[in-house]
Amino acid sequence: MKTIRKYPKQFNASFYLLYLWDSALNIFTCLTGFYMMRLNTVVSDDSMFAFLYRDVAKYVPMNVFTALSYHMAYVQYTTTALISFNRMTVIWKNERFERHWMKHTWLIMAVVLLVPLLDTHRFIHYKTEIQYDNDTESYEFVPSMPLADTFTFLLPTMVVITVLSVCFNVCSAVLIKRLKSTLSKKGSTKFMVITAVTCIVQLLGCSLSLIRVNETENFFARFLANNVLPIVSDALTHIQPFLLFGFSSVIRRQMMEMLGLRKPNKVNVNTIAMHVNNPSLTSHPL
Repeated sequence: MKTIRKYPKQFNASFYLLYLWDSALNIFTCLTGFYMMRLNTVVSDDSMFAFLYRDVAKYVPMNVFTALSYHMAYVQYTTTALISFNRMTVIWKNERFERHWMKHTWLIMAVVLLVPLLDTHRFIHYKTEIQYDNDTESYEFVPSMPLADTFTFLLPTMVVITVLSVCFNVCSAVLIKRLKSTLSKKGSTKFMVITAVTCIVQLLGCSLSLIRVNETENFFARFLANNVLPIVSDALTHIQPFLLFGFSSVIRRQMMEMLGLRKPNKVNVNTIAMHVNNPSLTSHPL
């Protein structure tokens, strides 16, 4: 995020606007998830941090955290599909779509953030308690709403959005295959791989959520829900910067220079933004 914000002119493309949006949301999701699903598992009743769970309900309604967790699931899945759709449209007809993306991206982001309230507002009306489990010596969030009810609208939405993400990436692959320039194909493929890998993680998360809701009495399903799903959720949250670092030599170079691991040079980093905006370029900036 810092690299892109430091060089706004060089990375002036809709892909990076969406990436900044996604990164900001992922940081918020990470902090929320850390509090609700990570820290609570290692804090005992006699820990110095026990007040974060034992006393916090006096000041903050716990149902807000439940609502946030489901709300961010909507936003995160939608954003992943949105980035895939961005890549597909820009590869298809760059001159027509990129200017619309640049002009309306912030409006689209606002819609993505607000629309889930149509469902997640109902969580505010259900009480969530923080209970201490003496067997595991940890705290857990226990919402009064049954698990199946919490996913009534979320799960179908996740399935539809995941299917759309897969379709967008397949279409992007077909469009890249039709590009005439070999260098353009190579560069566009790298950006598509970033969205495709994220889509695969999204697909895995959606599948595990389906198992979690529909196989509540199955021991293996509970194991997947309690141990594998949080890892997949973390992967969906954290994978984007690693993919961009791994597949973009310009991003990698700028980050290494910022960290003092590489001497600054005069490479024209404008080329990467030019490539994202125009996949038909014959020079390969990555």
